[in-house]
Amino acid sequence: MNSITLRGSEDRGDRENEIQAAENPTTEATTTTSTQQSCQQDIHSVLREMSAVLAELKVEQRHTTTAVNNLESRLRASESQVEELKKKSEEKLNDLKTSLNNEVEILKKENQAQAVNHSTLEVRFETEVDELKTKSDGNNLLFILLGINMRERKVVFSASLSGGETANYGPHSTDVTLVYKHVFINIGNAYNPVTGIFTAPVRGVYDFKIYAFGLGGRYVSVSLQKNGHHVTGAHACQQPNEANSSNGVSLLLEVGDVVCVKVNADTWVRDSWFHHTTFSGQMLFPV
Repeated sequence: MNSITLRGSEDRGDRENEIQAAENPTTEATTTTSTQQSCQQDIHSVLREMSAVLAELKVEQRHTTTAVNNLESRLRASESQVEELKKKSEEKLNDLKTSLNNEVEILKKENQAQAVNHSTLEVRFETEVDELKTKSDGNNLLFILLGINMRERKVVFSASLSGGETANYGPHSTDVTLVYKHVFINIGNAYNPVTGIFTAPVRGVYDFKIYAFGLGGRYVSVSLQKNGHHVTGAHACQQPNEANSSNGVSLLLEVGDVVCVKVNADTWVRDSWFHHTTFSGQMLFPV
């Protein structure tokens, strides 16, 4: 019942509105015009906002395009640099290969030359060895024929200054070679009792001994020399009694080396029939 009453009320309201509209057409036209103006304003606002957004988008697009172009330029520059580095690396690598190949070739040539020289030296060495063997065989044969074997050769000597007289030898202003006149033994005849000099007949190791005697009041000093150079000596001084000294040395001598004893300048030695002052030597073994 209530719902029927409400529908009737609504229907009556609608009819009253239609009657009012029909009776007042000016009011309807005014309302329509106002609605249209409001819609146009809204459309213009939307268009302005869209224009502003579009402008911002265009600006951003320009910035993006510029950034992309810059990146592309940098990428192209990097690619160019990479290509240049590759070319330079390849050139350096090729140069290095060429240099190494040249050095290898030079080393090969040098090795070949050294091999040739080595072969030549081997041939010469073998030839010289054969010649030495031939000469050695001939020399050994000669020594055998003469009854002298080089490895069994003996060299020994010993001598004193005095031939029986009593005398002082020195002093002199310079070093003077002593001549040991009294010879006890001289196997091999390497010592010369006229000059006082021993001459090595073969290459070998020799042992020498010197003894010096003198009166008090002056230095007693002698020097054993090899080829004119001092090797060792004997030296003594005792006031006022007699003085004596001795020394010895072993030397490697070549054939022809000479050994002698000299009394040093401003000193003296003494000898007599007692044979205090002596010079001795022997070959220990040939080399």
